Amino acid sequence: MKTAPEPIQPVFFAHGAPTLALADTEASRFLKSFGSEGKRPKGILILSAHWETEGLRLSAPGPLRTYHDFRGFPAELYDISYPANAVEDQVDETAKRLEAAGYDVELDSEWGLDHGAWVPLSLAFPGAGVPVTALSLPNGSTPETVFNLGRAVAPLKEQGVLIIGSGSTTHNLREIHPQGSSAQQWAVDFDNWLDVGLEKGSIDYFTDLESAPGFRRNHPTEEHLLPLFFALGAAGSGAPPELLHRSYEYGSISMSYFRFAA
Repeated sequence: MKTAPEPIQPVFFAHGAPTLALADTEASRFLKSFGSEGKRPKGILILSAHWETEGLRLSAPGPLRTYHDFRGFPAELYDISYPANAVEDQVDETAKRLEAAGYDVELDSEWGLDHGAWVPLSLAFPGAGVPVTALSLPNGSTPETVFNLGRAVAPLKEQGVLIIGSGSTTHNLREIHPQGSSAQQWAVDFDNWLDVGLEKGSIDYFTDLESAPGFRRNHPTEEHLLPLFFALGAAGSGAPPELLHRSYEYGSISMSYFRFAA
């Protein structure tokens, strides 16, 4: 008799700069420990801030391209390959859940995994031994729509699939400082505001992002924040957040990692 997989709690990963894949930082060490100490998932479903599309797209079954979607970084970064596969049964089950919730989803065989996906996965799950499916971030998304997208795929966690939102709780590349700089107060203040809302456990707290302290300074555009609400939605309303790790890189990029209890 086949044993049912253990449910796995959804998570939010900060993916930072692509150099996170090579660097020895507090965040990279956390990601390595996350994969080695936690339950090994049956599969992974990840929504990255860097795959924005018109409409909703999902990885087609098959090998996933390691997409080096950046320029001007060290040559060794471009040599990294994360040869993950999207397996047919997981893709089909994800598509079925989305369609049942009323979404039109298109299978995509071109994109693969951008650095918002493969960089943290290469640290947490080296070797690409866990099947991975990527889900896109539709243009025009809001905290509520991304939360609802997470709710649509929430049953997958009961099947042993780790649902991941990958982005950053602060993301202003025009205000980065030398690595090792103290965290900027405006970034800390925004994280504190965010923590209060997550503790409340209601997406309603986030309906007016413009009212958050220093919102546009932290997020000139909001795509890096939105994956957080995907993980929150997959856990469900009222799911208490667990802050697994927080550090700051370049003085203003928050490397915050959350797990949401069922």
